Amino acid sequence: MERKILAVICSCSLVVACSDGVNNSNIIPVDSPPPSITISSNNAILIARVSYGSALETGDLGDLGGGTTGLIGSGPAGVSKLDGSFATSAKTGASGSVSQVPIPPTTTQCAAGGSVTFSGNIADPFTPTLTSGDFFESDYNMCDEGLGEVTDGLVRADVDNFAGDFLSGLYDLTMRFTLTTVQVSTAVDVLTSNGDVSVTFSTANSPAVSTSISGNSLTIDSNASSDSLTNFATTVTLDGNFVPAPFTTTTSGTLDSTQLSGVVRYSTEQMFQGFEGGFPDFGVFFVEGVNSSLRLIVENNVNVRIEIDADGDGIVDQTINTTWAALTALAG
Repeated sequence: MERKILAVICSCSLVVACSDGVNNSNIIPVDSPPPSITISSNNAILIARVSYGSALETGDLGDLGGGTTGLIGSGPAGVSKLDGSFATSAKTGASGSVSQVPIPPTTTQCAAGGSVTFSGNIADPFTPTLTSGDFFESDYNMCDEGLGEVTDGLVRADVDNFAGDFLSGLYDLTMRFTLTTVQVSTAVDVLTSNGDVSVTFSTANSPAVSTSISGNSLTIDSNASSDSLTNFATTVTLDGNFVPAPFTTTTSGTLDSTQLSGVVRYSTEQMFQGFEGGFPDFGVFFVEGVNSSLRLIVENNVNVRIEIDADGDGIVDQTINTTWAALTALAG
């Protein structure tokens, strides 16, 4: 969703990588609400923009803030690639500074005020490796690192699965993040997030890598809107064997947004495909409303068209031709 929230998740990931924390696996699946918006020519562009943007941001969750966990966001398509820093920090921290299981709460003062308290548990801090059941918590107390934002709230990371080794940087890692009233305040906005996100990194075939992001429920409130995702899932692949690297994206979920004054469901009818640094040049994105729908059809990495079925009879009632740049620029 918002990158400032992602940066908070990223910080908790670094605790996982660099420290030692009880498994909170009892997340209860939620029922997605049914669509409550009728899609028409009057609102189709807005719905396409907000829905696609929401799906795109769930893919960005795999980026975890832009590189500090070993992934670098790249291009407007939300593609990510490995840089190895996650593996390096995990190896260094787990084999060097960790000597206690569980990790007792350790409070660090933030550069410009406030603090963050780290705690957790790790079964094997010496190999180093991660084990299902390991967990880590970052409790932010008005933490200001002097970067123009103040963070407050609790982020918990539970390790569900780990295979491979940090020394080579080749591994499969699944972690579940739980955000409890995580608030990021800037001079212009206040973002508050609650929910759960499960992230799987697969680097075993690096430089061909993939990230899968899913969750039962995630809500982010800002000064301008409140956006809630339920039963969402996004998978992004990037093949670094080629230049530019080809990527694929599949996504689905239910979005309840005050930007739309209601609920829509979205999915990729045809997988997005493209090249790193650019928009998708192939794919079809489907959005369902009340007895109505739209399809965002990719013509190439410049042009897209929106086909509107306003009465649910399966017949296109109107087509809107636009560009990726114009569609995403509407996000402001």
